Amino acid sequence: MKTILTQLFMPVPLFFILVLAAAVTIRRKRTSRVLMLVAVVWLFTVSASPVPVLLAKNLENRYGILHAEEIGMPGKTVHLLVLGGGHTNDDRLPANNQLTLQALGRLTEGIRLQRQLPGSLLITSGWSSSGKTTQAGMLTQTALLLGVDSASIRMQTLPQNTRMEALEYKRMFGDTARLVIVTSAIHMPRAMYHFRQVGLEPLAAPTNHLVKDDGRNPYRNWLPTADKIRMMESVVHEYGGLWYARLKKDTG
Repeated sequence: MKTILTQLFMPVPLFFILVLAAAVTIRRKRTSRVLMLVAVVWLFTVSASPVPVLLAKNLENRYGILHAEEIGMPGKTVHLLVLGGGHTNDDRLPANNQLTLQALGRLTEGIRLQRQLPGSLLITSGWSSSGKTTQAGMLTQTALLLGVDSASIRMQTLPQNTRMEALEYKRMFGDTARLVIVTSAIHMPRAMYHFRQVGLEPLAAPTNHLVKDDGRNPYRNWLPTADKIRMMESVVHEYGGLWYARLKKDTG
């Protein structure tokens, strides 16, 4: 249900639903014109600033960049949990080239923090929908290619989504270590919600920011672009996921 509803409200599918509705009601000229106008306005809204940028920033700015000196606690092991971000299984390619850019960015941030925290444990996460190499396995292979010691890596290969990643981490590792969640900035609010729901209090290490401040006004570009549509897709996915998680909690 969550997947279907989220897909229906994605920018491009919703545009085509409105266009189709306009075509179906073509004999009712006023209704058809209104629907077509709404479709055009919607497409412009989701493909140009400022709406996608504002909504993405609202999610991404909830947690700041994490620095190594903020993590350490005497007598506690640090666990850097890199959440799954997608991969393919193409044996022609090295492991790093089979990861999505999202997953590669998360892993890179995890490795950056691990190198500043001697003795910390890098934990990769994610299942395999194809029955081949799991997401956790592909992340681990890439980490090894990038020089991470195999003794400092663990995997959780069963989780299919963020909530399951939280449950599996608690089952495998408990709640005694200093836990750091490494995931995309736009996904971090939903990830933190799920981990807190299972009784964990992690630190957030966001990465893969979609909105980057280069000193220019991020709202000045009113020209529609495919990048803004992709940004809006991420926004809809994350808000939809948060809404569904809270609905399930409220309804038991």
